Amino acid sequence: MPTTRSHSALCRPRSSSKRSSDLPQKPKVDTNRILEEVSDVATFFKKEVKKSHLELTKLRIAKKRAEKALYRARAMQEDLKATVERITAARDAVAGCDVCKGCASRQFILVECGHVSCYGCLRNWFHTSLREQIDDSTIIPEYLRRRPVNAETLRELHDGGYLDVVLYDCPVCEEPVRMKPTEVNKLSAFFEVANDVLGQPKNRVVNDPHLSDPVLWKDLFHDEIQYV
Repeated sequence: MPTTRSHSALCRPRSSSKRSSDLPQKPKVDTNRILEEVSDVATFFKKEVKKSHLELTKLRIAKKRAEKALYRARAMQEDLKATVERITAARDAVAGCDVCKGCASRQFILVECGHVSCYGCLRNWFHTSLREQIDDSTIIPEYLRRRPVNAETLRELHDGGYLDVVLYDCPVCEEPVRMKPTEVNKLSAFFEVANDVLGQPKNRVVNDPHLSDPVLWKDLFHDEIQYV
């Protein structure tokens, strides 16, 4: 018959097989060292934050300076643009032909009335007028009518007694023109400099090929013909 333990025996705690001295000991925490390390880390971050704040302040100052410089540069650009526009307008006004309104690098003035025009406009105006007077004449031979109007034809018309008087007038005000147009030479240098700086005007007048002739107006004005 198996033996049975008493109730007191069952409830008695068993004695530990190991002593507390035999258990592994927890390492001691060096609180002071940890606090020092934390303090060092905090000091480092404070220095970095201060350094970053200083750099940010410098960047903000540099940004404000750059914005001011950009504002001044834009203002100067606008002023320069306005100045260029004023100079361009003045150049175009001074160089403008009273007939075609284009900008002419070489201008001619009619001394009778003071109007200034480009060579091409005056030449075409006078040539048309002379051609009409030749066509309307009843004494000019047919072979001279068919000829192009040039210096030789003009000389033959005068020498033959067919043309002693020519009527020219201003294309703007119709004032009678009795003298050859006079070139305005004083502004040529200004136009060259202005065109180099500002560029060629948009409505620039293309020079008439006859401007390269050594003697201008020789096919329209004869020294012995009277112009009224």
